[in-house]
Amino acid sequence: MAKNKFKILIVGFGTVGKGFFDLFYEKRDLLKLGNVEISEIIDSAYGHIIDPNPKDPLPLKTAASEQNLSVTELIKNSDADLVCEFTWVNYTTAEPALSHIMAALHSGKHVVTTNKGPVALHFGSIMETARIHERLFKFKGTVMSGTPSFDLMDLIPGAKIKSVRGIMNGTTNFILSRIREGKDFDSALKEAQKLGYAENDPTNDIDGLDAAAKITIISKLLGWGHEFGDVERTGIRNVSTEEAKRGTKLIAYADKDKIYVKPTEVSDDILKDVNGTDNAIQFDTDTLGRITMIGPGAGKRETAQAAISDLVNILRISR
Repeated sequence: MAKNKFKILIVGFGTVGKGFFDLFYEKRDLLKLGNVEISEIIDSAYGHIIDPNPKDPLPLKTAASEQNLSVTELIKNSDADLVCEFTWVNYTTAEPALSHIMAALHSGKHVVTTNKGPVALHFGSIMETARIHERLFKFKGTVMSGTPSFDLMDLIPGAKIKSVRGIMNGTTNFILSRIREGKDFDSALKEAQKLGYAENDPTNDIDGLDAAAKITIISKLLGWGHEFGDVERTGIRNVSTEEAKRGTKLIAYADKDKIYVKPTEVSDDILKDVNGTDNAIQFDTDTLGRITMIGPGAGKRETAQAAISDLVNILRISR
């Protein structure tokens, strides 16, 4: 690695941002990242933090004037080499994350994001911008967090992927697991919310928007051209106890001709045993047949692992 410091700017210091910050400093020595540092944090609640303390990054008090600064201007004016975009998801406009990502790429910075919105809605324009500015854009954490998912494709060069399907939302998988055990939908949802698996407004999960974004992202990577709005989508609100007991899961599927997210019975399949908040993804290939990966698909530490993986990949490629 070069002698100069490689600087990271975090945008969004909620659950994922804090998870990344903590895991980075926990694994820094192990990964031999002594010349890499988190030099800035920008967050709507905490303002603009410069040179955050690795052990205690948050200030006791944030200046009000800093709260009003433009995030995109701060990104453009930063001397960071990499921007980690960890703000909230928006499946309508992809903002504000899209503007943050574009500002970073236009100002010559690499980008890592775990935000599905910009990738699902604006994949082509983001990748073209990254190409023009010769920067790297990585988004491992948008699908199955730190569990290997579409990165499998780098390990099987020459293999043709014919279709992809999987359980790509841990919240709905948890709810369906509870319904299979005899709970009704409302009770299972309330339990998921109490445990922190579901948001107060669970629409993105239970109506299939989150899974639709993930299968769209995979479709984009495979060159199938499906758009987020093309996804035939049905959520889990009307799945009965009998259907859940027969092995119904919320399945996301894509091939070159179709793309959907809908409750599907998988009683004769390995996916039937994927329970709780775990996710699974299957690639049907021409050389290896079906490959299945199962693991956590969400969580503070799990999503942070995805961003760490992307960081290490960027350092390996760019150095």
